[in-house]
Amino acid sequence: MKRFIKSTIVLFLAFSACQNKAGAQAFTRIDSLVGLDIVRNNNAVSVADYDLDGDLDIFFTGYYSFDPNDEGTWNRLMRNNGDGTFGDVTMEAGFTNQYINTDITASLGEKLGASWGDYDNDGYPDLYLANSREDQLYHNEGDGTFKDVTEEAGVFSCRTCYSSSGVWFDHNRDGYLDLYISILNGRNYLYQNMGDGTFRDATLRYDVGGIGVTWTTLALDIGKDGYLDLYCANDTQINEFFENRSGTHYNESSRAYRVADEGAGMGMTVGDYNNDGFFDIYVTNIYNHQPNPLFKNLGNRRFENVAEELGVDNTGWGWGTHFFDYDLDGDEDLAAVNGVVSKQYIEGEEQVDVQNFFFKNTLIENGVPGFVDWSVESGTDGEDRARGLEVFDYDGDGDLDMLVANVVSSPYFFKNNTIEEKGAGGKNWLQIKLEGTRSNRNAFGTEVKISFGDQSLYRWYHGAGFFGQSIKPVHFGVGEAEMIDEIQVTWLSGEVETFYDVPVNQTIKIKESSGLTDTEDVLAKNQLLSDIQAYPNPFTEAANITFEAQQAGTMSFSVFSSVGQEVYRTAPSRIGPSRQIIRWDGTENSDMNAQAGMYFYVIHFEGRNYHGKLIKH
Repeated sequence: MKRFIKSTIVLFLAFSACQNKAGAQAFTRIDSLVGLDIVRNNNAVSVADYDLDGDLDIFFTGYYSFDPNDEGTWNRLMRNNGDGTFGDVTMEAGFTNQYINTDITASLGEKLGASWGDYDNDGYPDLYLANSREDQLYHNEGDGTFKDVTEEAGVFSCRTCYSSSGVWFDHNRDGYLDLYISILNGRNYLYQNMGDGTFRDATLRYDVGGIGVTWTTLALDIGKDGYLDLYCANDTQINEFFENRSGTHYNESSRAYRVADEGAGMGMTVGDYNNDGFFDIYVTNIYNHQPNPLFKNLGNRRFENVAEELGVDNTGWGWGTHFFDYDLDGDEDLAAVNGVVSKQYIEGEEQVDVQNFFFKNTLIENGVPGFVDWSVESGTDGEDRARGLEVFDYDGDGDLDMLVANVVSSPYFFKNNTIEEKGAGGKNWLQIKLEGTRSNRNAFGTEVKISFGDQSLYRWYHGAGFFGQSIKPVHFGVGEAEMIDEIQVTWLSGEVETFYDVPVNQTIKIKESSGLTDTEDVLAKNQLLSDIQAYPNPFTEAANITFEAQQAGTMSFSVFSSVGQEVYRTAPSRIGPSRQIIRWDGTENSDMNAQAGMYFYVIHFEGRNYHGKLIKH
């Protein structure tokens, strides 16, 4: 315990000194302070809570072929110690047999993508690694170690393939994650999860091999039919869009949807930059070959490139990119990193290193969608040949931090200063951990909508980006809002769940078909109602909701339909600190009998809300 306190104090003092030096910068670089300076020469970075201790750990892929005697060639698993630092657990976790290339040197690195996904739904994140000729799948054993199961699982791709990344997604909605592998020197691969720990090559069956030279693939439901489509960023060839038709076949429809960009496609990110409820796609290219597109979703299965008019078309030789709300104001900002590949020329012009880019979204500030180049002001404008980029809340304070993988140096790790510098202005937030039951355990392919006041925000949860895929909470900045009026979760299974009156500035967990299963410990310690039970449930004639009130107060009770319509509410009444019972006989306030189906109840007590689910037969 004394050692923990000491390390926390040292880190706090060091961070405070850096923060004072940085002044009002949005981010402060702290990689050496948190123990990431031992990591170097990396392609990918991705995060997941591999040991289920409640915080996010980091995996880096090394750029070079593995040499056990040269730590600059290693993949690294960096465990979050929970005190603001990370520790190297690579070898003890079982990553001793890293990829060694004994053939021709790969031009853009030997070890590339790192994709987290729980392919067997046991609750522990597994890890797929894309390499220059021989990919690897590691199964999380649940005891802090990983086992190489590539051969027995059957996902070894091909011995001559130059794999860039993999994306986990459930292409046929059977509850198991399938794997799509992006290939740089040939067709891509689709491996279908058989549900028994093995995979089957289904590429030819579904005709999704593509034309090759694919850096990044995203799985998203552009067609809004409940099935995940595949969008591939291809280098100097058109980007392909494989439209999933009910999990039985795919159609290549990039030109029909108007997303057939012909640039040197590298990284991609999905967001809703204008808060209209339609998910937009941003692609990084090599600008001197062709500018980056920002495909605005028009809502009719068509997209429009608005990158130039919004000023986000040039990020140099682009790689990793992410939409995220760094300042918690309610709109998504945009980060994009870059780095040239050695000394290269495009149309006779030598390519040089330029700064990484950060664009601040002005939607909330100005009332109209737009971006301003805020690279210098943000403090994230490094020039160190970046590749991978991830954003996540490493310290649990509610704002998102940035981690950049560099191929010729140590990573950049930028701590977000928004929470510390929020001052008088409200910078509130909400994070939601998702767990699928009918859907895949990671809930990849879930849409989350939150509403407060007259504003609604939308997130598409898939975890994927350039060279990586992460398992992390869904994050929202909500500005001045102090209560989320409604959370609507549309699971990949098709189930839609709605929750009401959720306080901000907390991390909650939503489990499919089970509701809000837990919140942060700090809130649980202050619950005013406990031991809430509903019986019988399902019910036919009436349901009883019992609970223990810890103090006297004012209570009312509401019931909502599955689409969010309030059908029943009691008048407020005073109750004492005792065991209470509420009886709902299945009638609405209009005295009509409620139809059979799913309902959500809310107990309103002293400004807090307690939720549950009822099934009426």
